[in-house]
Amino acid sequence: MLLNLEVRTQLKDIFSKELKEQVNLKLFSQAIGCETCQVAEELLKELADVEQEKIKLEVYSPLVDKEISQKYGIDRVPTIVIEGDKDYGIRYIGLPAGLEFTTLVQGIVQVSKREPRLSEKTVEMLKGIDLPMEIMVFVTTSCGYCPSAAITAMNFAMANDNITALIVDASENMDLAERFQVVGVPKIVINRGLAEFVGAQPENSFLGYVISAYEKLRRENGQA
Repeated sequence: MLLNLEVRTQLKDIFSKELKEQVNLKLFSQAIGCETCQVAEELLKELADVEQEKIKLEVYSPLVDKEISQKYGIDRVPTIVIEGDKDYGIRYIGLPAGLEFTTLVQGIVQVSKREPRLSEKTVEMLKGIDLPMEIMVFVTTSCGYCPSAAITAMNFAMANDNITALIVDASENMDLAERFQVVGVPKIVINRGLAEFVGAQPENSFLGYVISAYEKLRRENGQA
């Protein structure tokens, strides 16, 4: 058992107070060539077991379930999709262990509410984004500032269907971490390098980077 009685009791309390609508967790994992997939599956099963009514878990293998994996753009395992009555573009790539378990739980809670926890001004600014934006947040399981950055990215993705949030465990995805020169976490990379910064920034600063990347994207597309 990964979740002890104390953690299960805390989760029960959080979920009974906070969960509003059903949340669907989709785990993409495989038995061979993935060190953390089995643990991720066990963790999510135990989590879903705490709140059977509002949390539904489905497990897929990209090798077998090719169509659904393609639909969700899965190219790494384990990947967790947190969705409500629609896909908000929220992905957790890696095992949400350690401090990152908080990110998973908060992501579930937010999706259950069907609306982002952001200021009205931020939501209004994000509504104007009409091009695909990808916010990649590199995290590690021992980083105290990472959950805050990850949750902000998830909320941004909930605010606009053109925005996706990929929370990437840097130590499990070393190739990506090297490609984007991750030396400190959280590191946020927007649209594969149009804008990037390190550290958990306040909502307003985070928004500034996203808008700046969006404006660059518009110029690249000849829309400026």
